[in-house]
Order: sequence, then structure tokens, then C-alpha cells
Amino acid sequence: MAPVEAASRIDRIAEAAARGSDVWARSVLAPADRDSDALFGPVSGAAFAAGVETIYEGYLVHHGARARVFSPPDLEQGLLLGDYLYATGLVQICEAGDVDAIAALADLISLAAHLRVTGTGVDGELWLATARHLAGPRTDALAAARDGLRAGDRTALLTLVDDEDAPALLAEHRRLMGDA
Repeated sequence: MAPVEAASRIDRIAEAAARGSDVWARSVLAPADRDSDALFGPVSGAAFAAGVETIYEGYLVHHGARARVFSPPDLEQGLLLGDYLYATGLVQICEAGDVDAIAALADLISLAAHLRVTGTGVDGELWLATARHLAGPRTDALAAARDGLRAGDRTALLTLVDDEDAPALLAEHRRLMGDA
């Protein structure tokens, strides 16, 4: 994806939230202060890119060291804004009419938050594996990886993201989460 396209996708998330609420508008960072890199949306395919990127921004608002587009003034507004972004992204995914995609992202939201809270350290890998699952081809590998994570085994997940493209994406995720 070209950087201009990535920046415009991030800008669209900010603009839509600002139109939706004066509260969210006050939380939007100035364009010069935004981190304009779209991360997992481009990996997920065109039909899901906007929704995945919006949900990921909600995840950053909830759990990250710094969101790319928003800086809520307090924890309560951050929680509400993150929830708004999750819901908005899921609505965007629903527009594609793909029930499996909706289920995969709902599971991602809850499991990634659990991994973040427990300090398991593979939430980025789960984001990447889910984005790739959405782009296809879809197999049972993601479900097996999620089951493994729930049982405390990261092996299946790590095999899904063991390639040359993963390190750069995961490094950027860790930076945004404050883990780098």
C-alpha cells in the first residue's frame, strides 16, 4: 500500500469520528501529530481494510501507549472512544456481509485484549494472523491458533506469522503498544 493511501485511510477514521461526536472531535490529533501508517487493514484485503484499521485504532486507544489518530483527555473518554471505534469497525465489516469475518474480528478483540492484560506478548501476531485469515485463503489454522492460545500454547499462532513480511509489521505494532 502506498503511504498516501495509508494516510488517507487513517485520516478518514479521524474525520468520521469527528463528524459523529464533538467529544471525539476534541480527541482527534492534529494531522501533523498523527501516525499515518495503516498497519493490519491493508493485509486484510480491500473489503475489510477500513473496518480492520478502525477496530485496530480502537484497540490502540484502549491498550496502546499512543493511538495513531486520537488522544482522549482521560481514561473514561478513552474507553468510550475505543468502544465506539470497535463498533464502527464492526459495522464496516458487516457491510461486506461476511459472518466469518465478523466472528473472527469479535474473537480477535476479546482474545487480543486478554493477551494484552495477561502479558502473553503475542497480540500483534494474533492481529496479523487474523488480518491474513480475512484476506484468504481461509483455513482452520486461525481457529486452531486461537484454541492453542486459550490453552497457553503459542506455537500454532507463531507458525502463521513466520515469514519475511511479519517482522516489520510486528515491530510497528510493538512500537504503538509501547513494547519496543
